[in-house]
Amino acid sequence: MDRPTKTSNAGKKSASRRDFIQAGAVLTGTLAAAVVPGVASGAAPATVARPLTATEKFRALLQRPGLTVVPEAHSIFAARLAEINGFEAIYSGGNMISAMHLGFEDYGIVSISELIKVGGHIASGVDIPAIVDSDQLGETALTVYRHTKEYQRAGIAALHVEDTRNPKHQGAGTSSLMPVEEMALRLQAAKEAKADPNFTIIARSDSMGLFSPQGDLNESIRRGKAYAAAGADAFFPTGVKVEQVNQIADAIGISVVCLNLPVNPSRNTKMKIAIQAVQVYQPAMKLYQDMILSLKANGQFPKMERLPQETVDKVMHTDKYKELTQRWNKIRGA
Repeated sequence: MDRPTKTSNAGKKSASRRDFIQAGAVLTGTLAAAVVPGVASGAAPATVARPLTATEKFRALLQRPGLTVVPEAHSIFAARLAEINGFEAIYSGGNMISAMHLGFEDYGIVSISELIKVGGHIASGVDIPAIVDSDQLGETALTVYRHTKEYQRAGIAALHVEDTRNPKHQGAGTSSLMPVEEMALRLQAAKEAKADPNFTIIARSDSMGLFSPQGDLNESIRRGKAYAAAGADAFFPTGVKVEQVNQIADAIGISVVCLNLPVNPSRNTKMKIAIQAVQVYQPAMKLYQDMILSLKANGQFPKMERLPQETVDKVMHTDKYKELTQRWNKIRGA
């Protein structure tokens, strides 16, 4: 009769120890992967640490106090610049992927497979987690289920799925919202497709711009609550103001993600992730246009300030590949 009680107490101790280890992992970037018995008789077990996965890193960002600022990255080079300059996550949005990689407006023209291909490629180039746009994750709950699994296999830490219908991003009267029940079903399918419990599903809602009357915070909160109940890990209401964030966060009970709100005042709110997007690639392309027009007019590119070579070497992992080259050349006798 005593066995179940002892097992239960042991389980509680194990859970407490696991919680302690995971709390430490947020600070150290590692997680105990296994418990190895001590060498000496009666010695306390030792833990073997492993690096946190991308999904674990992103989940830790959601759970810790304060705001995380996440810049958009249009390439691995850009993602690594963000990483080496201290940002803890990057974002690849559908607008950027549509424009930079495929040459389309973000009207729902790009396929989910294309979003995964580009977003996963960028995510694979850095050790920090990546959030990647997933539009509506397809036409039905079945495609949502399939594509959610593909996002995980691509090494992406988080996706956001939205409640707009195609064609999207063309304003009220052309673009429209899904019923709450349809979006909730999609979120349930995405949750069921999670092989990794730390993979993060972000529910995006454009109701502030597409629901009538526009700017209806009550509708945004209604959708946020329903999406949280359906399995979303975070809520991404577009079109909100900084002063509305806390009201949303308090009402829905899950993390709030926002787009292009001013960072400094946002630090005083309950916002968890501040995505800054669609602000870099067009200025970058303006610079390219200026340079090729100079080439056309003057026969040469203008002299422009370049990145320091030290920074380029960090982005390109130059020292690592030089070291490998030297080591393997010695082995083969070169």
